Amino acid sequence: MKLIQQHLAFALLAFSSASMAGTLGDARQAYSTRLTVSAKAPQDFAALRAPAGVKEVGYQSGPLQLAAWMSTSAPTTKLAPAVVFLHGGFSFGEDDWDAAKALVDAGYILLMPRLRGENGNPGNFELFGGEVDDAIAAGRYLAAVPGVDKNRIFVMGHSVGGSLAVLVAQMQSPFKASVSLSGYPRLLEWIDHFRSIPFDKNNERERKIRNPYLYADSVNTPLYLFSESNNPRVKATNAEFCALVAKTSVCQHEVVSGDHQSMMAPAIAKALALFASIK
Repeated sequence: MKLIQQHLAFALLAFSSASMAGTLGDARQAYSTRLTVSAKAPQDFAALRAPAGVKEVGYQSGPLQLAAWMSTSAPTTKLAPAVVFLHGGFSFGEDDWDAAKALVDAGYILLMPRLRGENGNPGNFELFGGEVDDAIAAGRYLAAVPGVDKNRIFVMGHSVGGSLAVLVAQMQSPFKASVSLSGYPRLLEWIDHFRSIPFDKNNERERKIRNPYLYADSVNTPLYLFSESNNPRVKATNAEFCALVAKTSVCQHEVVSGDHQSMMAPAIAKALALFASIK
């Protein structure tokens, strides 16, 4: 009961603060992260070879030319919906593509970007800073791809990518909806325990641009949060955050069976049904 009361008190305080915080876009325009450490993403990666049905592409994010995998499909006269999928962790591997392949099988053009500082990409690791810009830039790239229905481009992410998808939902973007698979909106709590923080974590402006709770009332797209059934903390946090967002925007939270990895397949299937219902 004490934990529930603490959560409710935190949620009420967060929503009150959000009403005075403006938008995430405003905050990010007013302040660009200042790195105390210039380094690449803190996760090993292996050399990649695009499998059949996939091509390597480059997309522009500000001054950075970044790499991504994109699905290929036979030419058609009908425009196809598309998804930017933000992988988990801090490097991209073939297993990330395989985990999201159901989107391709369902007729979506899939773009899986490597973000700044990942897998040999230029730029430095910012831990939910410039990576938000990269995700939005990947959506803009997709919108210009021939055959893509630019009115039906979605963003979806898993784990770290799921938390990024929440921040993206609070920005102006080309996305029709945002889906977080096992993301964690209490990002500051997570960041404070991270081993490789590339900025001053005591700088309130750095914290502000990485705190989804401050901008719960400025979500720009429908937001769908999926939590794995075996993680009480993630379930409680996503339910709490979605209730705040739903006061001013569209938000749905659903718990799916499985752990951090096995939840992906059923959650993607549910997300596809949601996409089909969005006009």
